[in-house]
Amino acid sequence: MNTRPTVVSPGHGPMLDGERRVLELMATGAALPDVLDAICRWIDEQSGLRSSIFLVDATGDRLLLAAAPHLPDAFRARVASIPTAETSCGAAVTRRQPIIVSDIATEPLFIGYQQEAKAAGLCAAWSTPFFSTTQKPLGTFAVYNDAVGLPREEHLGLVNRATYLASIAVERQQTQDGLRESEQRFSTVFYSGPACMTITRFADGRFINVNDRFVTMFGYSRAEAIGQTSLTLGLWSDRETDARLARLLSAEGWARDIEAKARTRSGDIIDVQVWLERIQLLGEDCTLAITFDVTDRKRAEATVAESERLLSVVLDTLPVGVVVVDAGGDIILSNPASRRIWGGLLSEGVQRYANSKGWWHDTGRPLTPNDWGSARALAAGVTALNEVIDIEAFDGLRKTIQNSAVPLRDPNMRITGAVIVNEDISARVDAESQLRASLKQMQTLTGRLLNAQDDERRRIAQMLHEHTAQDLAALKMHLARLTRTAADLSSDEHASLAETIELADRSMTGIRTLSYLLHPPFLDESGLLSAIRWYATGFTRRSGINVELDLPPSLERLPQDTETTLFRVVQEALLNIHRHAASPSAVIRLRADQHHLTLEVQDQGRGMPPRVAASTPVGADAAGVGVPGMRERLQQLGGTLEIESGGRGTLVRARVPIAVSE
Repeated sequence: MNTRPTVVSPGHGPMLDGERRVLELMATGAALPDVLDAICRWIDEQSGLRSSIFLVDATGDRLLLAAAPHLPDAFRARVASIPTAETSCGAAVTRRQPIIVSDIATEPLFIGYQQEAKAAGLCAAWSTPFFSTTQKPLGTFAVYNDAVGLPREEHLGLVNRATYLASIAVERQQTQDGLRESEQRFSTVFYSGPACMTITRFADGRFINVNDRFVTMFGYSRAEAIGQTSLTLGLWSDRETDARLARLLSAEGWARDIEAKARTRSGDIIDVQVWLERIQLLGEDCTLAITFDVTDRKRAEATVAESERLLSVVLDTLPVGVVVVDAGGDIILSNPASRRIWGGLLSEGVQRYANSKGWWHDTGRPLTPNDWGSARALAAGVTALNEVIDIEAFDGLRKTIQNSAVPLRDPNMRITGAVIVNEDISARVDAESQLRASLKQMQTLTGRLLNAQDDERRRIAQMLHEHTAQDLAALKMHLARLTRTAADLSSDEHASLAETIELADRSMTGIRTLSYLLHPPFLDESGLLSAIRWYATGFTRRSGINVELDLPPSLERLPQDTETTLFRVVQEALLNIHRHAASPSAVIRLRADQHHLTLEVQDQGRGMPPRVAASTPVGADAAGVGVPGMRERLQQLGGTLEIESGGRGTLVRARVPIAVSE
């Protein structure tokens, strides 16, 4: 379209009529493009030139063509959107002053646009920026001339009138757009927001509007609420709440974070939190109220408070010290037991680590500040459990504690603190020390008792062998002599005498056997190997259990207590096989290496009953020592006793260090 303007003779009448038409369009709410188009037509009619209006876009970087009724379509298309760095219009906005281009064909600002300008018959251009009341650039008013040259004075006057009207129209439109956008945002927030929102008249408190959340929270429909007040609806559980809110609004104009109890239509009492603000709405003094239902939060807070109370009771009654520290090591929670153990409390982490005195219980090595379990938990996420430490409490008392520390982490696994548990085990450590001393003393006494027992057996065996057996042998000889010299005895008397001799012979044999079982003379005379061979032969003869010997051909003499102990192990093991195993055979093995001697007694029976391992039976044909006795004897020598028992037999293994007798 390339319609040239009709030139109207200058005069105040047409001038005022054109301006009046523009103002009427603005007053009647005409669209902004229509108003700007009317401004351009009015100026074109008055000047005989062709004008256009450009508006600054939202970014401020480009100009958008808003009106140009008499410019050709091709040129309008070329300048529909131009950077603010190009053409006289862009320069006018950038420099914030009118730009007059007398010859478009030679003007650098129009490079890239000169061909379209020439085709449109445009030779000169005058661009004037217009601004808002806050001096923000709104756009430019451009006038194009068909001839090269400068504008006349009357043309500049028309441009000034046009930019004034354009600034009013554009700013008015932007204000209206802003109001509509603000109203839309408010409407969206009000009706769709998650909080209960109401608007009331400040004068009488009647509801003007309520949102959907009000309907669901209180149970009243909009129709039922609008026109009513909180008092007529009975929204507060007590009338004083309404009066208190009214006083705050009158005095301050607002109220924040007011907690109260409200009543729903069904009569339920709920906890609410209220914000109130006096606002102007269409010139009327109103109150905007925002209300949140915090009933669930209140219940949760009550539950948390009760949990914290119970936790406090538990922590206060625990006999162990519990401390919670933050990421810097500062104490944020501690119980009385912790303060009692440490004789006070140092809350600050660096100070506490520097002043805490501790030593590793096992080695006595002092703890550095970084050695404490909580320091390692905070620095590296290490969990320390039941570390025994000797400490000097802040009151100077020495104690032994069992210390544990566990790091605390947030959902992203970052360390946020640590939990420390201390238990004062001083009494237990003292008791254990006394127990160890008592045990050591008992072991010493037990060793002495076992040695005394062996000495007593040796003495009794010697007495039986050297005295009782010899007396029985003499008695047998006297009886035999009596038999040879008593020819006048009757046959019954001879038979009685023969029976007496036989009893003396059996008694002598039994005494010798008992003597050897109590302490075989081979043990002292020839050593352990001879004693085992002798005892195995006798055991087979007495029990019918075949004993296989797997012994070394020779063995250097061992200390007397070692040989006696190992012999007693053989005695007790074979005795248990005879009494419990129901095994037809047994094996005795003896192995020696450079440092240890290992004795094994194995059967192929039904296994050793558990009660046998825990008891100390006494054999019918020997003075047994029992499994506990065997173990105790070996421990006295620094040795060990192992028993492996199952459905296929039992293996008794004794192991002692070798200390060769000189």
